[in-house]
Amino acid sequence: MTLTESPPTRLAMLARDRLVTALLALATVTWLLAVEGRQGFGRDEGQYFRAGERYWGWFEELGSNLRAGHPGRSFTPTGLDRYWSDNAPDHPVVAKVLYGLSWRAFHRCTCTGPARGLHPIPVRGRHLTLPLFARESTAFRFPAILFAALLVAFVYRFSRRFVGWPAAAAGAVLTLAQPHYFFHAQIACFDAPITTMAFVVGTAYWKSLRSARWGILTGIVFGVALGTKHNAWLMPIFLAGHYLWLRRGDLLGWGGRRRLPRVPLAFVSMAVLGPLIFVLHWPWLWQAPLQRARTYVNRHLQHEHYNFEYLGRNWNAPVTNSGLKLLRVSAPFVETLFTVPVTTLALALVGGVALVRRRRGEPLGPEAEPEQPEGLDTARPDWRRPGADVDRAPGAFLAVQIFGPLSVIALPGTPIFGGVKHFLPAMPYLAVAAAIGLERLSRVVSAAWPAARARLAAATPVALAALVCLPAVVETRRSHPDGLSHYNLLAGGFAGGASLGMNRQFWGYAVLPLLPWVNANPENHAMYWHDVISDALFMYKREGRLDLLVGDTGYALPGIERSSVGILFYEKHWAMYEGWFWDLYGTTRPVLVREREGVPLITAYQRGNNR
Repeated sequence: MTLTESPPTRLAMLARDRLVTALLALATVTWLLAVEGRQGFGRDEGQYFRAGERYWGWFEELGSNLRAGHPGRSFTPTGLDRYWSDNAPDHPVVAKVLYGLSWRAFHRCTCTGPARGLHPIPVRGRHLTLPLFARESTAFRFPAILFAALLVAFVYRFSRRFVGWPAAAAGAVLTLAQPHYFFHAQIACFDAPITTMAFVVGTAYWKSLRSARWGILTGIVFGVALGTKHNAWLMPIFLAGHYLWLRRGDLLGWGGRRRLPRVPLAFVSMAVLGPLIFVLHWPWLWQAPLQRARTYVNRHLQHEHYNFEYLGRNWNAPVTNSGLKLLRVSAPFVETLFTVPVTTLALALVGGVALVRRRRGEPLGPEAEPEQPEGLDTARPDWRRPGADVDRAPGAFLAVQIFGPLSVIALPGTPIFGGVKHFLPAMPYLAVAAAIGLERLSRVVSAAWPAARARLAAATPVALAALVCLPAVVETRRSHPDGLSHYNLLAGGFAGGASLGMNRQFWGYAVLPLLPWVNANPENHAMYWHDVISDALFMYKREGRLDLLVGDTGYALPGIERSSVGILFYEKHWAMYEGWFWDLYGTTRPVLVREREGVPLITAYQRGNNR
């Protein structure tokens, strides 16, 4: 929008943007809710189900203590640790509390039935709820889905600062239509929520360069991000990189003398409000804030390296071989190249070129936001709004937000486990770059129409937006519910990723389609579950997907020895387990193989099966 437009036009554009934002968010929630029931529970999610419900138990007990006139009992060290020590010091609790509260509010209660004893806290009676969801897991997952909808809405609104509404809408769709992100967007974990918070923090910082009010808000949303997942602590580093680029004229003396850039209000707010909100939000910290915060930080600074397959090698330790370090550094960049839909990558490349070629202050699209200060009578900067006199350098901003998370994971000492999920915060910014690329492509195509075809030229941006979104949406739909096993056209799909030695899955998500077979197996009382943990099994049983009498023989070799039937997840470091099955079961013939497009994901063995 430009300053010369009439007020009715500006109001009409604002109304349209609000409508598009709402429709995109609603479509996101609808799509994710429609398919999440096909996706199984992994190791992390099972633990967060348990922790979220246990945290709710503290609120429930607090209510009882308030009614009894003794609220202080809930704030004693014993009263706090009884609930809040679950999943501590691993992760803060914003997302888990939301999962627990959503479960308590929206599940269809059958908690007093046969599975009553599988809850992590005592069930004192039937819960009065607003029964929106038939499955308890859906109620747990609902906040993560809302986080995804919020991200799609924010990507659209942020993109509108640079491009027209069709390209911005396409960028929002391409944010969701990434198979690996889509997989994480519908589960009760932290990777989708922290992706949203990374974008919200980035947007707040961007606005703070023109607005003192947003300088304060940046610190508040940063505090919420710190309470969501530990990689939020890296966000100020990326933002500082952009700010130093923005104020490079001060450092280089472009105005006649060199000086240190002003410290923005946003950074002061983040330094003060961020840690304060972090401590206040986590009751586990309260009785020994410094000691327990140090324990939390050390947990992640000294985190173990899980097994992860990349280009045919199993990585489970810091790289010491100099010949492998370059290969290790390439991991996040190659994983991005092989997992993000090709159309998104191509558009982002075009957008990157457009940003590099952009002249200072030049709008990227016909409806781009002007670079004037927001609500100020002067363009003079001060520490509250330190970018009021300069172009905000969107290219540099997107570059640090995309390559910052990738570069952190690329460091040889950083644990490689988890693959794409650990640099998902880069992906919405990549989608914004794709929106800018689409805007540039639309302008070129529209300009090619002769003047007599003005209507066709005007329709080009909408048609191109729909066209470029279609392959990514189809690819994402096709990948479900095995998004972790998906690889794009460059890699050769599911089969190509497996042939390249890329990780197929992790932590037991892929077992859900096998549960009917397990229920029907007469030997299921002696079942070996491999990488499916008990918390996930409890939820399957609570929801009626798994028979209550199905057993669990335990872990590793002793678990296989005690079992009569078992499953094996295909990951490179589990190869020895298949040999144990052959030796102990007396057969090399599986009774069932779960595969996608010819790629085995799970193999089931049964003792004595020689047919």
